[in-house]
Parts: sequence; structure tokens; C-alpha cells
Amino acid sequence: MPTPARDFPGRALIVTPGAEPVALALPGLYRPGSAALDRYLEAAAERSRLLTGPRPGRQAAAACEARWQSALTELCDWAGDAVMAPLLAAVRQMRPDGGDPARPLRVVLVPCGPLGVVPWHAARLPAPPGGPGPRYAVHEAVLSHASSGAQFLAAAARRRLPLAAGPQVLLADPELSLPWAELETATLRATCYPEALRYGEFLTADGERDAAGTPEDVLAALPGGTVPASLVHLSCHAVAASRPTESALRLAAPPGAPAGAGRLTVAGILDASADQRPGPAGPLVVLSACETDLSGGHHDEALTLATALVAAGAADVVGSRWAVRDGPTSVLTAVLHHHLTDGRLAPPDALRATQLWMLDPHREPPPTLTGPLRAEAARPDLHQLCHWAAFTHQGNPAPGRPISLA
Repeated sequence: MPTPARDFPGRALIVTPGAEPVALALPGLYRPGSAALDRYLEAAAERSRLLTGPRPGRQAAAACEARWQSALTELCDWAGDAVMAPLLAAVRQMRPDGGDPARPLRVVLVPCGPLGVVPWHAARLPAPPGGPGPRYAVHEAVLSHASSGAQFLAAAARRRLPLAAGPQVLLADPELSLPWAELETATLRATCYPEALRYGEFLTADGERDAAGTPEDVLAALPGGTVPASLVHLSCHAVAASRPTESALRLAAPPGAPAGAGRLTVAGILDASADQRPGPAGPLVVLSACETDLSGGHHDEALTLATALVAAGAADVVGSRWAVRDGPTSVLTAVLHHHLTDGRLAPPDALRATQLWMLDPHREPPPTLTGPLRAEAARPDLHQLCHWAAFTHQGNPAPGRPISLA
């Protein structure tokens, strides 16, 4: 929680089971004055405008990207110094095992105001003497996020559906403008989910698909729909709008529908679930798309595509904080599903394992990486913040029972 002036330090309210809440003073957290956050918000807004507007010249695009990456690095340095280093130290001291460094902490963050755009798992921590490379919060903890205390309580009580409890849905970009999306979803069906339904423009030898991938198709696969799924993986375009309810996934338009009919907005997701109470168990939704856990404005109690899906009944949602590049994102999601299926990890643990894999200079590709994806995994820049740090976990934060295939 930031505070309005330097003279009043920000606070982290630490709530743990069986103990009184603890208020931790964070002198580096106040508004206005968090210069790194302000510079990042400005650079991110410029980047979003450039990516969604008329195609810029190569030089202008490169300069904008360089400013954004520099601002992201500065933001993660500030996030470690101002918040995550003291917070994780305080939480570790409160652990009954005395803070065993071999066991990662499990932390749910409920950031207030513009702090909702920060990739807290990528907050840079002091490296141990002689340690290899940078050290980030993801090295120390399994981190989940919640838009509010109420949403955290609802999600923590929701069980995860076994993957075999319902159909699995893989959607490839219906607009046919993301070649990696077609490869990504086809690979996931071949290696992880051989019986999955194929939505969108699915790349298969027979050219068949199970649905066009319209908003109605996706809503039918969500809790309360006519064909509720246990897994929904959406590899498509998305946009975070300045009005959060207008943030949208770009899906297929029904035949003869007007322009814009293929957009599934935050408002559309919430409206579809308004007349029902979420059930006791929910699916995993993976949003392999840009800006799906980002609000373009009104950041407090952030309303994003990811948080809207949690409100609609998903147990876990993986979404992104910024516009991501296709190749590294397809690698990330393929490794994520490897950890979910072969590793049987719960979603927050699987995401952490994936991000640590991307940070490992000695990484070896898992079996889910075949063909071009395997070649893409060999690129030398997967450790850069812009590639590994975009994705976050919303929903049930517990390790609980791993995602089960039976």
C-alpha cells in the first residue's frame, strides 16, 4: 500500500495463518515519488500506443522498445529495493521452520493502485556474494496475485478441476496473424493434450477444427457454459483498453457479424457470469496473449481479463503484464504445460518452474519443445526480463493437489 508523501512510509500488511497481521514499513514506497514506477508507466503507455496504432518506422519502434526495456529494468530494481527484499525477509522470519532457504516462500500479493502493473516476481534482489547472475523474487518465492482481498479469499477456496474432468480447449489465433500461435497449439495437442478440442485456425494435417473460436465458443467453455472445460488455452491477440471493461481478446467473428463482434471483453466475461455463482471447482485458463493481466487505467483493484476470469469461476489464470513476442511466449507456454502435465505441478508452481528454466543458462528443452519450438528455445536472450517476466498467476495460490490427468 503506497502512501501520499515521503514522510509517511508505505506499508505491507502481512497476513499469515494463525498469527496477528503485521504492518511492515516500506520507506521507499510512496506516491508521488516512485520515479521508477512513473517512468515505467509512461514508457509502457507509449509502447502500447505504438503497437496498437499505425505501423511506425523501424527506427522509432526500436527507440521506443529500448526506452521501455530500460524503464522495465529500472522498475524491477526499484521493486526489489523498495518492496520485495524487505517483504520477503520479513515473511521468511515469520515462518515456523525458521526460514529454511531450501523451501520457497508462498506469497500472494494484493497491490494497490498503480502497483498493480509491476511484475513483482521479477523484482531484483541482492545477489549473494559469488552467486551466479541476477537474483529475482521468483528465485525466493512462489508468487500469486489477487486484485483484492475478497477475490483472494474466493479463489483460495476454489478447487482445481482435474484435467480429465472436462474437455480441454486449445484455441489458435482466429485472425491468422500469429504463426507461432498455430504452431504452439498444434504442439500442445500433439505432446500434452491429444484429445483436446481445436478452436480457431488450428494447424493440423487434416485441417479440421472443432469450433471457429468465437466469443460464444469460449464463453461456452468457461464455468457455467454449455460445455465447461477443465483447461482453456487461448493463443490469440488481446488488448488492454483505457477503460478496463473494454479490454478484450480478439477472437473469431460469427459469420455475417459486424466488425468488432469477435471481441470478448472483460464486460462480456462478467456479464456472462453475472447470473450465476461460481462453483466450488474451476478450470485452468492460460492466456497466451498480450496484456491479459494489465489494466490500461484505473489500476486500483485491477480489472483485467485474468481477474475477470477468476471472478467468473476459473481456479487459476495465467496472463501477461505487457505485449509479448510470439516466439519466446510459445516456448514459455510449452514449457509451462510440460510442468503441468509431466511434472504434475500446480499452476503457480508450474509458472515459477518455467520462469526459472528461462533464467537458467544451462537449460535443457523438455519433450514438449519439438521442431521450431525447440530451435526457438536455444535463442540466447530468453533470460531477458521482456521475455520471461511478463506472465503472472491469478487465482488459487496453494500447491494443494497437483493438476491431475485422471
